[in-house]
Amino acid sequence: MQRVLEPEYMDTVEEAQSYASMNHSTVNGHFVDRFLALGGGSCRKVIDLGTGPGDIPFLLARQSAIPSILGVDAAETMLQIARPAAVRAGLEGRVTFARADVKALPFAEAAFDGVFSNTILHHIPEPVLFVREAARVLEKGGVLLIRDLYRPVSLDEAKRLVALHAGEAPKDQQQLLLQSLCAALTLTEAVQVAKAAGIGHAKVAMNSDRHYSIEIAR
Repeated sequence: MQRVLEPEYMDTVEEAQSYASMNHSTVNGHFVDRFLALGGGSCRKVIDLGTGPGDIPFLLARQSAIPSILGVDAAETMLQIARPAAVRAGLEGRVTFARADVKALPFAEAAFDGVFSNTILHHIPEPVLFVREAARVLEKGGVLLIRDLYRPVSLDEAKRLVALHAGEAPKDQQQLLLQSLCAALTLTEAVQVAKAAGIGHAKVAMNSDRHYSIEIAR
């Protein structure tokens, strides 16, 4: 199945609110667990690329002592959800948010000792630009975790995964997952992207029937 691109980011109020209403608690929990297993718990300053409504930074803050967690997103509507949520959670100051293009981050090289991103890569038309930026702002010896959806071999297989994992969800949410699966990379393409971005030493592997990750452990 050929890759079919979807919009790079959700920047309408309706899209942001719809996404924020979805229950990603299980996969977010697995993601945070993996980041910590890679050594992320000893990081001092981390960044979440494509943070959306900020769910993962909040979860990471509750499960670690990392003093500085920054979430960036290109969609201001997402950040309008994330910022007041940080205040309500009592995490203002420790968990912060900024608007930024993940393909051209406004940060110096090696600015963070932990860089992570969850299911954002499939939104990027030129994924090498994204991964190269993630590697650029990562301190030597730091932790990298980029997890994304995996593109199935056929549309029928994509529909099977949607039925399996989102069969009880509203139809619009099922359609979003289907579009995301069709926009994702294959594992072979992900390996090629990592090499082209200068991190050919990173581990690239499947970690569920619909997710793979690009990882550098501490």
